[in-house]
Amino acid sequence: MEMPKGFCDRIYSDIKRIEESYSLSPEDRLKLHRELDGRYQACIKDWYNGLWCTSSVDSTIYYNQLQRSSQSVQGNLEIMKAKLETYSYGMNAISLPKPAETNITVNNTVNISLSFEETKQKIEDMTALNREQTDEILSKIDELEKISKENISRKSKWEKVKPIISFALDKGADVAIAILSLVMQMKLGG
Repeated sequence: MEMPKGFCDRIYSDIKRIEESYSLSPEDRLKLHRELDGRYQACIKDWYNGLWCTSSVDSTIYYNQLQRSSQSVQGNLEIMKAKLETYSYGMNAISLPKPAETNITVNNTVNISLSFEETKQKIEDMTALNREQTDEILSKIDELEKISKENISRKSKWEKVKPIISFALDKGADVAIAILSLVMQMKLGG
């Protein structure tokens, strides 16, 4: 397990705080104990094993009992220090389960044809365009659709698509996004 540098620095800082905890008041020692418990209980396997005033049944610390004995608090801090030292070497960490793999099969032909129709409708609905501009953009979308259906190499398709991209970029963000979305679905790269 590899931890981010900032988190490792936090662990070393907490170890140092435990080493210096003998000079703290009982209240401050208990406060440090609670803070470390909150920070590391979800990270370190069997965090509660060996700590005073803990329950093996529900993995909790009974702070009401712990408060009555400053020796128990200090004893727990020493055990926490040992656990943190081990943890800093990447050992005794809780490993989270990996999410299950999901396989998705997509029929690109259907998605692209739907996208061409949806994009044409978006262009029709753009109120900032006059009829002439709308018709010009729709004809470029028709060109893209024809190119996507041609049985030619990706390189050849890419050469035909470049001028349409340049055209779209000159027509504003909304038009450019709509056209580029179609181009991205055509899988012209690599």
